[in-house]
Amino acid sequence: MRATIRAAVLLGALACLSWLPAAAAPAEPAAPTQLGSGPVPLLTAPPPGLRGHALWDSYFDLAPFGYEEQELFVSGTAVDAAGTPAPYTTRIIVTRPSSPADFNGTVLLDWVNVTAQFENAVDTMLAREMLLREGFAYVHVSAQAAGLCCLPALTPQTWDPVRYASLDHPGDAWAFDLFTQVARAFEAPGPAGSVDPMGSLGLGRVERILAAGQSQSANRLSDYVSEWLPAHPAAVGAIDGVLVHGNVPGDKAFAVGAPVPVLHLLSDFEAVADGVDPATVDPNYRLWEVAGAAHADHWIGYQSIFGHGPRVAAGLPKQTPDQFRAVLDGAGNYGEVLSPLLAVCVAAGAAMPMHYATSTALHELDGWVAGEGAPDNGPRFAFAGGVLATDQYGNTLGGIRLPPIDVPVARYQSTTCQLGGVTIPFTDLELLALYGSHASYVASMATYTDRAVADGWLLPEDAVDLMRRACRASIRFLLAAPSCPAYVPPTFDQPLAAAPPSG
Repeated sequence: MRATIRAAVLLGALACLSWLPAAAAPAEPAAPTQLGSGPVPLLTAPPPGLRGHALWDSYFDLAPFGYEEQELFVSGTAVDAAGTPAPYTTRIIVTRPSSPADFNGTVLLDWVNVTAQFENAVDTMLAREMLLREGFAYVHVSAQAAGLCCLPALTPQTWDPVRYASLDHPGDAWAFDLFTQVARAFEAPGPAGSVDPMGSLGLGRVERILAAGQSQSANRLSDYVSEWLPAHPAAVGAIDGVLVHGNVPGDKAFAVGAPVPVLHLLSDFEAVADGVDPATVDPNYRLWEVAGAAHADHWIGYQSIFGHGPRVAAGLPKQTPDQFRAVLDGAGNYGEVLSPLLAVCVAAGAAMPMHYATSTALHELDGWVAGEGAPDNGPRFAFAGGVLATDQYGNTLGGIRLPPIDVPVARYQSTTCQLGGVTIPFTDLELLALYGSHASYVASMATYTDRAVADGWLLPEDAVDLMRRACRASIRFLLAAPSCPAYVPPTFDQPLAAAPPSG
């Protein structure tokens, strides 16, 4: 059991190492081909293998949520930027509603991060509650070579060499065309014998295809938008909108002339005092900077340790819905209750709830692509002397301000470990001096939560979850009994009067 826990903790730490470069690509084949030829690849079912299930499948049972998943191998011939062809076989894991009535028409492709030399589906992990409740289909896409083969043991061909023996990735130079072909597999039937990735839902129900990627994957997607799509016009229609989340550094030049809608989501770690006014960059570009958020955070690390860790490292069965909710309950701690993991750099630590902002960003990107109008640009970070400005608690100023940054219970040292951080909760006496009572704290949180919903930064369902957590913070006020009126969020994007000062 101790070995399992150690392996899970290591998994959580490695999963957050998302700013390092990937392994070098192998040598390129020599034969040329037409650029942007745009074939639809062949999709096939993998063999059962030694384990009997996919590596990085859902760690909880999807059926009670009305969902199902299917791993598929994707085979075709991709080209690199020079037009050189190379055959490939990679894999995807499709998670989709079981009933057509529950599908919202959108497929989200997650370009999974491979910095730790294994795969980490950051954005679908961050936004999973929203994806499930709104009826998205979401797809783990093995776009890069490092996530598939060789050491460490958490790559498919090492973890189950029988199931994944046929995987063959030519290298990251072919990743853009490969990713485009994966998108096309959700738009048109493949060759004879190809499996429909939407199962009984059918391809005909797919209306929009979005792409998302965090950290190194965000860098790849920013290059995809600025370099690959302009050079390959036939690829532009394959993906309808892109979430570029946490590219390092937070360069915004890629957005000029963006051929598809792009929402750019940044944490404190990617902050750049560049003076850019996002309203003047491009009509297809929107910028959100989230104050106090870290590049890798508690939500990701906690699920890696207590969710994926037991299944991947120890082969445990999928968690029940109650177990899954218990994991999320621990993962979403923003410092309102004490936990030793708040002090653990990189593996957990940073607790500003970026998962709420990611959920809102994908919700808004989907609406934008569906013709409901573009979201607003967020306010920019504040800087002093070229570095992020901070308030009296040491928390970031400016940017999109989720309620815990304006009604703080902790100091969010978001960049202490560069890509990670730690959360230093205020003492119980400090909280009492700051707010007077738990009831006063809850009232302040409700005011700022209303503001965040009305301004379009926080979804109503997530606001309810946040206020539930604020209620349980009574334990921090000298064991005061909870006194929390039922919270009803305002209408999304409905302006309110100005909020009072925090604290």
